[in-house]
Amino acid sequence: MVNWNVIKSNGRKMSSAQIRKNMVSFMTRNHPCSIIDSIEKEYSAYKIHLMNGLCLVFDADGLNVKSN
Repeated sequence: MVNWNVIKSNGRKMSSAQIRKNMVSFMTRNHPCSIIDSIEKEYSAYKIHLMNGLCLVFDADGLNVKSN
């Protein structure tokens, strides 16, 4: 299961309460054993980098729009 307790963003910490529920649901459903390397919050998107090299992009509403 993904650990959403503390997420580092630009040297600051974000709590799991700041992460969109849609993103949590997507990660739990599609990548249940993945380890998150980092999360970048941009103006209208979130980028989640996984330890396996995969990068997931979510829109401002937390919906997955791209996977690299």
